Amino acid sequence: MLLEKSVEIKELNLYEINKTLLDNFNRYQKVERCWRKDNNKWILKDNPFIENWDNEKKQQIISWLYDCKQQGDIVLAVFYDNKLIGFSSLGNTLFGQHKEYIELKMLQISYEYRNKGIGKKLFFLSVNKAIEKGAKKLYISAHSSEESQAFYKSIGCIEAQEINTQIAENEPFDCQMEYNLTY
Repeated sequence: MLLEKSVEIKELNLYEINKTLLDNFNRYQKVERCWRKDNNKWILKDNPFIENWDNEKKQQIISWLYDCKQQGDIVLAVFYDNKLIGFSSLGNTLFGQHKEYIELKMLQISYEYRNKGIGKKLFFLSVNKAIEKGAKKLYISAHSSEESQAFYKSIGCIEAQEINTQIAENEPFDCQMEYNLTY
Protein backbone atom coordinates (compact mmCIF):
# COMPACT_ATOMS: atom_id res chain seq x y z
CA MET A 1 0.00 0.00 0.00
CA LEU A 2 1.37 3.39 -0.96
CA LEU A 3 1.62 6.09 1.62
CA GLU A 4 0.25 9.39 0.35
CA LYS A 5 3.17 11.38 1.69
CA SER A 6 5.72 9.24 -0.15
CA VAL A 7 4.18 9.83 -3.59
CA GLU A 8 5.34 12.98 -5.39
CA ILE A 9 3.53 14.38 -8.42
CA LYS A 10 5.13 17.19 -10.34
CA GLU A 11 5.33 18.84 -13.73
CA LEU A 12 8.51 17.82 -15.52
CA ASN A 13 10.84 20.28 -17.20
CA LEU A 14 12.79 19.44 -20.36
CA TYR A 15 15.91 18.42 -18.44
CA GLU A 16 14.01 15.87 -16.39
CA ILE A 17 12.78 14.11 -19.54
CA ASN A 18 15.98 12.17 -20.11
CA LYS A 19 16.98 8.73 -21.40
CA THR A 20 16.70 7.10 -17.94
CA LEU A 21 13.23 8.46 -17.12
CA LEU A 22 11.40 5.18 -17.86
CA ASP A 23 14.10 2.75 -16.66
CA ASN A 24 11.89 1.37 -13.87
CA PHE A 25 8.54 1.87 -15.60
CA ASN A 26 6.55 -1.30 -16.32
CA ARG A 27 3.92 -0.84 -19.07
CA TYR A 28 2.85 -4.50 -18.89
CA GLN A 29 -0.84 -5.12 -19.61
CA LYS A 30 -2.43 -8.47 -20.36
CA VAL A 31 -5.48 -7.77 -22.48
CA GLU A 32 -8.22 -10.34 -23.03
CA ARG A 33 -11.06 -8.28 -24.49
CA CYS A 34 -11.37 -4.95 -26.28
CA TRP A 35 -14.25 -2.70 -27.18
CA ARG A 36 -14.96 -2.46 -30.90
CA LYS A 37 -17.61 -0.53 -32.78
CA ASP A 38 -19.75 -2.85 -34.89
CA ASN A 39 -22.76 -1.45 -36.78
CA ASN A 40 -22.53 1.73 -34.70
CA LYS A 41 -22.71 -0.23 -31.40
CA TRP A 42 -19.90 -0.85 -28.94
CA ILE A 43 -19.34 -4.54 -28.19
CA LEU A 44 -16.66 -6.42 -26.25
CA LYS A 45 -14.66 -8.77 -28.44
CA ASP A 46 -12.06 -11.35 -27.54
CA ASN A 47 -8.72 -9.91 -28.57
CA PRO A 48 -5.98 -11.38 -26.37
CA PHE A 49 -2.54 -9.79 -26.45
CA ILE A 50 0.13 -8.50 -24.11
CA GLU A 51 1.25 -4.90 -24.26
CA ASN A 52 4.72 -4.34 -22.90
CA TRP A 53 7.35 -1.70 -23.60
CA ASP A 54 10.89 -2.86 -24.27
CA ASN A 55 13.82 -0.44 -23.92
CA GLU A 56 13.52 0.70 -27.53
CA LYS A 57 9.83 1.56 -27.06
CA LYS A 58 10.63 3.36 -23.79
CA GLN A 59 13.20 5.50 -25.61
CA GLN A 60 10.60 6.33 -28.28
CA ILE A 61 8.15 7.40 -25.56
CA ILE A 62 10.83 9.53 -23.86
CA SER A 63 11.65 11.20 -27.17
CA TRP A 64 7.93 11.79 -27.79
CA LEU A 65 7.47 13.29 -24.28
CA TYR A 66 10.47 15.55 -24.87
CA ASP A 67 8.98 16.76 -28.15
CA CYS A 68 5.62 17.32 -26.45
CA LYS A 69 7.26 19.40 -23.73
CA GLN A 70 9.20 21.43 -26.31
CA GLN A 71 5.88 22.22 -28.02
CA GLY A 72 4.42 23.57 -24.78
CA ASP A 73 2.56 20.50 -23.54
CA ILE A 74 2.34 19.74 -19.83
CA VAL A 75 4.05 16.54 -18.74
CA LEU A 76 3.13 15.43 -15.23
CA ALA A 77 4.99 12.63 -13.46
CA VAL A 78 4.32 10.53 -10.37
CA PHE A 79 7.33 9.36 -8.36
CA TYR A 80 7.51 6.84 -5.52
CA ASP A 81 10.88 6.30 -3.82
CA ASN A 82 12.38 8.49 -6.56
CA LYS A 83 11.16 6.08 -9.25
CA LEU A 84 8.75 7.19 -11.97
CA ILE A 85 5.55 5.16 -11.58
CA GLY A 86 3.15 7.21 -13.70
CA PHE A 87 2.92 10.10 -16.12
CA SER A 88 0.55 12.07 -18.28
CA SER A 89 0.90 14.44 -21.20
CA LEU A 90 -1.61 17.21 -21.79
CA GLY A 91 -1.69 19.10 -25.08
CA ASN A 92 -1.59 22.86 -25.29
CA THR A 93 -3.93 23.55 -28.20
CA LEU A 94 -7.66 24.03 -27.95
CA PHE A 95 -9.55 22.38 -30.80
CA GLY A 96 -13.02 21.44 -31.94
CA GLN A 97 -15.82 23.44 -33.50
CA HIS A 98 -15.97 25.77 -30.49
CA LYS A 99 -12.30 25.45 -29.45
CA GLU A 100 -13.31 23.81 -26.18
CA TYR A 101 -11.33 20.54 -26.26
CA ILE A 102 -7.78 19.89 -25.13
CA GLU A 103 -6.18 16.49 -25.55
CA LEU A 104 -4.97 14.23 -22.77
CA LYS A 105 -2.36 12.64 -25.01
CA MET A 106 -1.22 9.95 -22.63
CA LEU A 107 -1.84 8.68 -19.11
CA GLN A 108 0.20 5.70 -17.95
CA ILE A 109 0.67 3.99 -14.59
CA SER A 110 3.33 1.35 -14.00
CA TYR A 111 1.84 -2.14 -13.66
CA GLU A 112 2.72 -2.62 -9.97
CA TYR A 113 1.00 0.62 -8.97
CA ARG A 114 -2.33 0.29 -10.75
CA ASN A 115 -5.62 0.14 -8.81
CA LYS A 116 -4.23 2.26 -5.98
CA GLY A 117 -5.86 5.57 -6.94
CA ILE A 118 -2.74 6.98 -8.60
CA GLY A 119 -4.22 7.04 -12.11
CA LYS A 120 -7.32 8.79 -10.83
CA LYS A 121 -5.26 11.38 -8.97
CA LEU A 122 -3.07 11.99 -12.03
CA PHE A 123 -6.14 12.26 -14.25
CA PHE A 124 -7.71 14.94 -12.05
CA LEU A 125 -4.45 16.90 -11.81
CA SER A 126 -4.43 16.84 -15.62
CA VAL A 127 -8.06 18.03 -15.54
CA ASN A 128 -7.03 21.00 -13.38
CA LYS A 129 -4.24 21.89 -15.83
CA ALA A 130 -6.72 21.66 -18.74
CA ILE A 131 -9.09 24.05 -16.95
CA GLU A 132 -6.18 26.48 -16.41
CA LYS A 133 -5.60 26.39 -20.18
CA GLY A 134 -9.23 27.40 -20.79
CA ALA A 135 -10.57 24.04 -21.96
CA LYS A 136 -14.15 22.99 -21.33
CA LYS A 137 -13.64 19.35 -22.31
CA LEU A 138 -10.78 16.89 -22.07
CA TYR A 139 -10.38 14.74 -25.20
CA ILE A 140 -8.99 11.22 -24.74
CA SER A 141 -8.12 8.68 -27.40
CA ALA A 142 -8.29 5.82 -24.93
CA HIS A 143 -6.97 2.28 -25.25
CA SER A 144 -9.90 0.03 -26.13
CA SER A 145 -9.07 -2.71 -23.59
CA GLU A 146 -11.85 -3.64 -21.20
CA GLU A 147 -9.76 -2.49 -18.21
CA SER A 148 -8.75 0.87 -19.68
CA GLN A 149 -12.32 1.64 -20.68
CA ALA A 150 -13.57 0.66 -17.21
CA PHE A 151 -11.11 3.14 -15.68
CA TYR A 152 -12.15 6.06 -17.88
CA LYS A 153 -15.86 5.34 -17.48
CA SER A 154 -15.49 5.05 -13.69
CA ILE A 155 -14.19 8.61 -13.49
CA GLY A 156 -16.94 10.06 -15.67
CA CYS A 157 -15.61 9.93 -19.23
CA ILE A 158 -18.10 9.39 -22.03
CA GLU A 159 -17.91 8.80 -25.76
CA ALA A 160 -16.67 11.98 -27.45
CA GLN A 161 -19.48 14.13 -28.80
CA GLU A 162 -17.15 15.64 -31.38
CA ILE A 163 -14.55 13.34 -32.95
CA ASN A 164 -11.13 14.71 -33.81
CA THR A 165 -10.59 12.75 -37.04
CA GLN A 166 -6.83 13.32 -37.09
CA ILE A 167 -6.46 11.76 -33.63
CA ALA A 168 -8.98 8.98 -34.35
CA GLU A 169 -7.28 8.00 -37.62
CA ASN A 170 -3.90 7.86 -35.86
CA GLU A 171 -5.24 5.28 -33.36
CA PRO A 172 -8.11 3.54 -35.20
CA PHE A 173 -8.81 0.99 -32.43
CA ASP A 174 -8.87 3.53 -29.60
CA CYS A 175 -12.16 4.74 -28.15
CA GLN A 176 -12.59 8.50 -28.57
CA MET A 177 -13.77 9.86 -25.23
CA GLU A 178 -14.26 13.15 -23.44
CA TYR A 179 -14.52 14.46 -19.92
CA ASN A 180 -16.62 17.56 -19.25
CA LEU A 181 -14.64 20.16 -17.30
CA THR A 182 -17.56 22.50 -16.61
CA TYR A 183 -19.38 20.51 -13.93
